[in-house]
Amino acid sequence: MQRARPDLTHFGVVAWVLGVTFVLGAVGQPLLFLASGAVNDLVVLVGAEAVVYLAGCALFSLRRPGRSFEDLFALRRVPVGLVVVAFLVGVFAHAPADKLGDLILKFFPSKESSDALAAQLVPHGPVHAVLLALFIAGVGPFVEELFFRGALYTGLRTTAGAASSVVTTGLMFTLIHFQPREWLPIFLLATCLGIVRASSGSLWPGVALHAAFNGSSLALAWLGPSVEARWLSPSVVAASSAGALVLLALSVRLAQKSELAERARALDEAEPSSGATP
Repeated sequence: MQRARPDLTHFGVVAWVLGVTFVLGAVGQPLLFLASGAVNDLVVLVGAEAVVYLAGCALFSLRRPGRSFEDLFALRRVPVGLVVVAFLVGVFAHAPADKLGDLILKFFPSKESSDALAAQLVPHGPVHAVLLALFIAGVGPFVEELFFRGALYTGLRTTAGAASSVVTTGLMFTLIHFQPREWLPIFLLATCLGIVRASSGSLWPGVALHAAFNGSSLALAWLGPSVEARWLSPSVVAASSAGALVLLALSVRLAQKSELAERARALDEAEPSSGATP
């Protein structure tokens, strides 16, 4: 019997990310800017990202016949408790990541960039607030996880180990954010996302973690500078860091003891059909 062709390589992951990022930057954003004149509105930007990433996922699935949609994007069942713990990891991980970003800004200041992001997170009214919450904490995390930890991690995992798959997809997820000052905090998030993806064998815990992390950013922006200052105090950062580590370890432990997660991890290692192409 002929051995199945490799599903995806590390080079293939890089190529896919570069291609989708090029389309997003060179086509999606300018078109939406011409249509709406709101290129700096995060709702518009995340909407463009959603369209491009979903199109990329659709193309990815067309090039991999013989695999179900659920398996191709790791939309597999896991215990609800594991999803809840991953959500809490996202909440607790936000303070240390935010503090790390704050320290980087002290050494490499960019007040304009920081103020611009803060302004983008403030809603213009009730409807805009609902849309911001929906896109920042819902649509954005889902489409990014569907592409990076769904399509790319799942495809790479059939030919590479879990650790190298986590690192490669995490690095590419980090580098698509073009501000170098953001790379360390984002890579911290990407590492947490990769760990819960690898241990659970499912996309859903990572979606919950990512949504909680982004939602925390939005909540702090809405609550104001005084709350954010307390959030970045040494005691809160230390407690949040310890809590994130404990919860992350708990999520791994729950995944190891779960039969659903064990079956999901086994599907990650299954060989693709012979029709799959990079």
